[in-house]
Amino acid sequence: MATGERPEESGSHIESAPRPISRPSAGDPEARGHPIDGDLALIMTGGGARAAYQVGFLRFLARTYPELNPPVLTGVSAGAINAVFLAAHPGSFREAVEELAALWENLTVEDVFRVDARSLTMNVLKWLLQLGTGGLAGETQVRGLVDTTPLRHFLNRHLRAEAGVIRGVKENLAQGRLRALAVSASSYTTGQSITWIQGRGIREWTRPHRRGRLTTMTVDHVMASAALPFFFPAVQVGPHWYGDGGVRLTAPISPAIHLGADRLLAISTRYEKQGEEMDRPDIPGYPPPAQVAGTLLNAVFLDLLDQDAHRVELLNRLLEHVPPEHRQGLRPIQLLHLRPSRDLGRLANRFEPRLPSTFRFLSRGLGTRATRSPDALSLMLFQPDYLKALIRRGEVDAEIRKDEIRELVDPERGHSWGENPSAPRG
Repeated sequence: MATGERPEESGSHIESAPRPISRPSAGDPEARGHPIDGDLALIMTGGGARAAYQVGFLRFLARTYPELNPPVLTGVSAGAINAVFLAAHPGSFREAVEELAALWENLTVEDVFRVDARSLTMNVLKWLLQLGTGGLAGETQVRGLVDTTPLRHFLNRHLRAEAGVIRGVKENLAQGRLRALAVSASSYTTGQSITWIQGRGIREWTRPHRRGRLTTMTVDHVMASAALPFFFPAVQVGPHWYGDGGVRLTAPISPAIHLGADRLLAISTRYEKQGEEMDRPDIPGYPPPAQVAGTLLNAVFLDLLDQDAHRVELLNRLLEHVPPEHRQGLRPIQLLHLRPSRDLGRLANRFEPRLPSTFRFLSRGLGTRATRSPDALSLMLFQPDYLKALIRRGEVDAEIRKDEIRELVDPERGHSWGENPSAPRG
């Protein structure tokens, strides 16, 4: 079901509130807002199959803080799947995370896109026909290298969607277990970054080339956010066509701040090289297409979080020298940016031989075996063994950062994680 972007057309699930949330972003200095009690937000970026790494961090959080109930959830690309699943789950945060982990641990390539020889071959031939004839062959329905119908079926089933609508989000909002959910996508029709938001007491926002739009969350929104360009077909939502949210989202931290969060836990899937490793080549000679694609995808989907986090930290330091009455609505933001301690792309090399034969043949044709860190392959490597390794790596890295995590989410700060997140606190 293709849905529109305005909740007014589908019901009145957005409740009015005496203090509407439109919080200023540290990376968005023109924003203005109304002060409310601070809240914790989980921010989950993209990365295709590498989003399983986020689940390891989530599992550590849920097991260490069993009463934790983050009121604000935001996601982009594959991170949107994680965010929406948590927002829609009927159980506790810990129960939701354990079920999410079980899904990732048993996920296969066949659950995400068709890998049979006929489907892959036909898609490749359509691309060749379109390119080889200069478009003179007419409409060939070239919409992606793979068919993602299996992913749609998978999401409909596990997000408990009814006619495409994810009812669990509205139910958790009504029960006060959730304040807001945000999912970002890139509009191929208008060139804008669109963040779809569903919550209580929230309002839309507009910034250069990006907008926050109220909606009722559906599987179409999730599919659109996770539609890797060229690999996955674009998704129609309302009259517009959308692709992966990371393409145009220049400020991935901003949605959480607009939704009222003061303490942000951002989980990236991008490994940051250090020291001599930064200058160590990943390929011995001319870069194959897989290396170019991996570099491009990292730049588009993952580097922006690093840049946005730097802006937040810089503005925080500047605000320390400005009296509160002169901050013009801006406020300090407590941000913890978590990332892998190991190269998840390089880890993918170990599991590549177990891919379905036709897909493995095509990926090797792009040069995935010629690079030491096949980042493009790691985005598509939906294999249980690789995904389990990513989840375990996330748990290990969370344990390493446990003191920083405790400082951000420690229940002894006076916040009761089981309470209604919108209730006033004395």
